[in-house]
Amino acid sequence: MAVATDPKCRTVNINTLRKKAKAHTIEVEDILAAAARRTPGLQAELQRLSAELEWSHAPHPPAGGHVVPFARWAEVAGAYAEDGIPGLAGWLHAQAGRETPGYYVLAVLQVLKTQESNDALFSLFADALDDPASHLSDASELAATINLKFSFKGSLPPTPAQADRARSFLMALYPLAHKESQRCNVVCAMRGVGDETTAEFLATVKPFGGPYGGLEKSAQQAIRKRLRSAAAAAP
Repeated sequence: MAVATDPKCRTVNINTLRKKAKAHTIEVEDILAAAARRTPGLQAELQRLSAELEWSHAPHPPAGGHVVPFARWAEVAGAYAEDGIPGLAGWLHAQAGRETPGYYVLAVLQVLKTQESNDALFSLFADALDDPASHLSDASELAATINLKFSFKGSLPPTPAQADRARSFLMALYPLAHKESQRCNVVCAMRGVGDETTAEFLATVKPFGGPYGGLEKSAQQAIRKRLRSAAAAAP
């Protein structure tokens, strides 16, 4: 997933969004930044722009070629801006049977740095967390989201129960990842939720090569550093 952004890095009001859309310079990050702030009137404006500019719902429209499916981004962003997490949940439910709706919801959750968004991650994607083998598409994106939400400085950490659940999910997903890039995704996510048993597991995996060389060792170090910091901060 390549749409994650820190909403603090962008200031996108409705006027700016409209100008960018009509100039065809709008980006998904602009829409997500406005959604993260729950900008009043955003949903209605996105609906207008989507209809006026004939935004596509699919990346491969019937006419051929490839486009950014701005119409779907507009829908999910508008749902969150209007109704918060319940709006996201409702939109996701309404998309049952459509292609990869989880991708869009996870992109919104990535930019939200709140306990509510952390909780939503574990409730909205409970099926993928509990059975990644049956939900591989969502599982891969979910691992990327766990990494982005919990592995970096300034992240809002998961609760102990959430960390346990994420850790079990990643351990189940790792043997299902057949490409090195997919395994890299899982190992990166382990940094923010792993414990000592995770670090010991990483000592047993086949070393990564090429651009991923040393990743398993750096992940081990990150986990142990986080555990030491947590122990030092404990009363």
